[in-house]
Amino acid sequence: MKFQSNKDVLSGAVIFVTKLLTAKNTNPTLAGVRIDATESGITFASFDHDVSTRTTIDGDVSANGSVLVSGKLLADIVTRLPGDTVTVSLQETKLIVSSGTAKFNMSVMPLNEYPNLPEVPPAIGSFDGEQLAEAISQVGVAALKDDGQPAIMNISVEISSDAISFTATDRYRIASRDISWKAAGVTEPVQVLVPARVLIEAGKMFQTEESVTLSLLAGGDRELLAISAGKRVVTSSLAKGAFPKVRSLLDEKGGGSSYAIVLSSDLIDATRRVSLVLERDGAIKYTFSKDGVVLETSATETASATETVDAHLVGDEIFVWLKPRLVIDGVAGAHSEFVRL
Repeated sequence: MKFQSNKDVLSGAVIFVTKLLTAKNTNPTLAGVRIDATESGITFASFDHDVSTRTTIDGDVSANGSVLVSGKLLADIVTRLPGDTVTVSLQETKLIVSSGTAKFNMSVMPLNEYPNLPEVPPAIGSFDGEQLAEAISQVGVAALKDDGQPAIMNISVEISSDAISFTATDRYRIASRDISWKAAGVTEPVQVLVPARVLIEAGKMFQTEESVTLSLLAGGDRELLAISAGKRVVTSSLAKGAFPKVRSLLDEKGGGSSYAIVLSSDLIDATRRVSLVLERDGAIKYTFSKDGVVLETSATETASATETVDAHLVGDEIFVWLKPRLVIDGVAGAHSEFVRL
């Protein structure tokens, strides 16, 4: 195997396929990147039995071939090469990567131990990449980050012919966002669970794409979701388990008779300042009145704080105790100059 490629194009492909590789794999082979060079292009891929990524780039291929090498090391090398053009060649059990005056030798991994990449399931629709990225970034902040309850380490994706709904919860908060899309052959609504880590990274990967395709294989032993655009594709096994019915809580609470309109930046800044005196896991008291929102902490021997933020209140005066991090994440995640609380 031997090929030449533009450094920026090559590094972009390697970064794409290594983005979802984890350091937790006990099998070193699954931390590798597979490279296939043919006359039709150079394909880079990664797969750990649950998540796969692949992309194909153009290049000058002088000898066909396939190889498997460490993904992290390859990414570290190609992103720091000095020249504009990179030459990659396989010589016995070494992959030679050279650019300018720099030259690297990488040991190859056993290709016969690497799993076959999953087939991309049938496409069921498409949507705008920027809209997808925004929706997932807004919702993903509420997904559970540890292994306490595996089901809510996923994002619930509800698919219908009109829209796609993303919902996440960590038991303390709920985030949900709907986006419109162009469905293709969706006759019955379906709900699937996708690992939050995968969906969050996929949103970033396809953010600049005008049209992103969603493909789905559900209902059998092997359930799979794929997100793709152009020559780039990410697949993920769907998660098992029952996602809590939290979406209905948002629908019930969203139309309350009492609410306040607040400038997002003012509330975030005030919350950060007042939280400076809080002890770990402390909460702030938010009092909503005709005069605005008063933020205050309980008086302690060490310190206390209070601040008032302008707000337009409709309905009854009320006070609540809230953790500052959840308030900041929620208000910032609205991506709006003003928010309704």
